Amino acid sequence: MSILYDLFFLIFSIIYVPFLLIKGKFHKDFIQRFGFLPEEITSLDSPVWIHAVSVGEAVLATKLAAAIKNRYGDIPVVISTTTQTGNNMARKSAGSAANGIFYYPLDFSLVARHVAKKINPRLYVMVETELWPNLLAQLKSCRIPVILANGRISDSSFANYKRIDFITKRIFECIDLCCMQSERDAERVQALGAEGDQVCVTGNMKFDEKTVLPEASPFSREYLGFNKDDEVIVAGSTHSPEEAIVIGIYKKLIRSSKHLKLVLAPRHVERSDEVGAYIEKEGFQYKRFSEIHKNNGTEEGDYDIVLVDTIGHLKDLYSVATVVFIGGSIAKKGGQNPIEAARWGKAVVFGPAMSNFREISNICLSSNAAVAVKDASELQDVFKKLLADDSKRTKIAANASGVIARNIGALDRTVDRLGEYVG
Repeated sequence: MSILYDLFFLIFSIIYVPFLLIKGKFHKDFIQRFGFLPEEITSLDSPVWIHAVSVGEAVLATKLAAAIKNRYGDIPVVISTTTQTGNNMARKSAGSAANGIFYYPLDFSLVARHVAKKINPRLYVMVETELWPNLLAQLKSCRIPVILANGRISDSSFANYKRIDFITKRIFECIDLCCMQSERDAERVQALGAEGDQVCVTGNMKFDEKTVLPEASPFSREYLGFNKDDEVIVAGSTHSPEEAIVIGIYKKLIRSSKHLKLVLAPRHVERSDEVGAYIEKEGFQYKRFSEIHKNNGTEEGDYDIVLVDTIGHLKDLYSVATVVFIGGSIAKKGGQNPIEAARWGKAVVFGPAMSNFREISNICLSSNAAVAVKDASELQDVFKKLLADDSKRTKIAANASGVIARNIGALDRTVDRLGEYVG
């Protein structure tokens, strides 16, 4: 089996390497992928080896490395990545949490064997689902524990793995523990060959960063100069043309709802003058949040819109919302983290472009903890329905709270389980 896999991988590499050259991705450190590792990696004494593919996983890997050191003492930890962007992110965010960062070896049996022996890790942790048969088999032969952390199996991956389940079963025989994001992921990984006693649900570590909730928000509707009973739309982290879309919708909705207010927070505060000019062009009065905050709140004013022109306050301004729109999701900028708003128990709406937070947005949608719209027209319809239906908003918010409760603390739960293997 190893010989056949090596042959397949060789053919793939012959095709793939020229592609890297054409795309300019064949960088100076690519040689590390053939097992030529820097001394800072090979000189360490039995480190924990954490592997991440690209940017999102690299961020989690650095947090996991820091948590391991904090929990189990200053043991050496190294992080490998597959992509150059992931490597750059790991170097940027790891700080002292990682003793070395390098590129993951190509999965030829000879290279995998060489790297496993050179690093000689006490524990190997792969973030999410990155399954390379030769390296995993080599680690097993060396009796090195292998952990899958923050594991997930998407619909497409599950279908593909099922086609080769005779291979995946052998792969999962090399894994000691699968820490999965959800019950569905746990069921899927068992269907692919993992034994029940080697599978647990620890939640999604990507929720941990944004779910710490203060005892109370420092802001209120009255703080902003609105009335306590006003309904408020908060449009956060917007890009052009989303401000025009939201203001246009607001202009229509306010005809039948005189107590409707708008908080508009452009993603880039340097666009505040531009957005403010557009607000006035559309016939609305507005006040800048910087002015309100400078005066520690304001009396009720004659404006309908607050323009957020500061950094760092949006996460708490979501607390005043009746409904929330997540910006960057119609303008095709990848969206923002919906949990920042959902943690306040708000009904969250976003467009189709949530690629930067795909896993989290999918979890929210599958749990009916958010609403997705296709375009500006559908956004208007959803706003109108949610503003008129308290019970629907409450149900969405309750579902969001459940999602958070199921996932918060995933990093700690994962580190707890790693303790059985750190040694």
